[in-house]
Amino acid sequence: MIWLKRIAVGSANTAHVRRPLLVAMALFLIATSAEADQFAVDLDSVLPTVRATYSYLHENPELGKAETKAHDFLLKRLEAIGGFAFVKIESLPTAIVAVMDTGQAGPVIALRSELDARKLNPGQVEPSEHQPRSLLDGFMHNCGHDVHAAILLGTAELVARHRHRFLGKIVFIFQPAEEVAGGADDIVKEGILDQLKVEAVFALHSAPGLAVGSIAIAPGSVLAGSSYFTLSLTGKSSHAAAPFEGSDIPMLAAELAQSLSYLPARKVDIANRPMVISVTRLKAESSASNSLPSDAEIGGTIRAFEDPFIAVDGAQSINAMITDLTARFAAANNVAANWSLRPGAPPTRNDEALFQRIIPKLQTAWPGTVITAAWRGMFSEDFAYYTAKRPSLYFSLGIAKDGLGQAGVHTVDFTIHPDSFVEGVRLMSLAARIATTGEATWN
Repeated sequence: MIWLKRIAVGSANTAHVRRPLLVAMALFLIATSAEADQFAVDLDSVLPTVRATYSYLHENPELGKAETKAHDFLLKRLEAIGGFAFVKIESLPTAIVAVMDTGQAGPVIALRSELDARKLNPGQVEPSEHQPRSLLDGFMHNCGHDVHAAILLGTAELVARHRHRFLGKIVFIFQPAEEVAGGADDIVKEGILDQLKVEAVFALHSAPGLAVGSIAIAPGSVLAGSSYFTLSLTGKSSHAAAPFEGSDIPMLAAELAQSLSYLPARKVDIANRPMVISVTRLKAESSASNSLPSDAEIGGTIRAFEDPFIAVDGAQSINAMITDLTARFAAANNVAANWSLRPGAPPTRNDEALFQRIIPKLQTAWPGTVITAAWRGMFSEDFAYYTAKRPSLYFSLGIAKDGLGQAGVHTVDFTIHPDSFVEGVRLMSLAARIATTGEATWN
């Protein structure tokens, strides 16, 4: 407003120039203020879309690559909003890639959400007090993908109303199969980012325990890469009363499972090579309670910030270490061991340059708390496939309030507070605004 004051105190003989200019500038301020006010109104007005979408997706959970209901529901609503061009992916028929062209020159960015739910452990069902609640017992959206997709749809509706406030193109990716192989990795493999000339990718994820209104993001590698192992043991069966006559495979499997879990803490410079090896499945089944089986199978996951097949600073790779461990163990106990390791997603990395370009401006516009403290977690995300190809940012969205949003992801007690919906739409639309225009305001 200083510049208006300077014009106002000009000499009297310039009044005929000053008055029209003052009027024009006042009208400009009113107009831009109205734009900002209208954005706030529209932000609230898309919430019914977000809530209805969340309820529908939560009540109708679908596993990876089978999200047909979610696909049809979202596509129908995007078509009703209008103004999108759709890109089909033959290998992922349930994916939706909706491109909004603002009609103004500028960068191409992508906003991504997931679609798939998860199968619960045997015998588990979603608690009856949850509202909404899964209509399919044994299946549940307990990782937040339903709310992520709902937030992205609300963002698409909001951005479409204000497309003149953005530049370039915004690609909305509703991605299937985050919980299984072939989601983000297939989209990248199909060349969608190259085809659409995407320059940066943004996503958010529900963060249990983080207060509604707070978001968290740190530069660099923030989530570990994942790989999945199977280890089979084969020996000699025996009567349960005479374990010394056989290999006592159940005990050997339990011992080996412990050795795998202990390995990072005792065989690795864990401060510089953080990793976690978790046994999630151990099966040694006999046809009778008085008979020891001849076979066992151990399964689980390795989380690390390095490629498990590549040696680090002259030390053995993770895969080589475990291969040697199992070979020595098998030889010492006169059993056969077969170790296999399947790579999953690489580490998720927030691009430092993009972080410095987006986050300071986001902090000035965010009404709540923006946490940027250095952080790394052993969780894994297939968003990593995007971060390996394009500068990307992956936000943690606060979902905790009034006792909701506290339980961990992938648990049957997972919930999300609905007040986080508006914050999610605000976050994604602000990220798009800053990334395409460099501005953090709507004026």
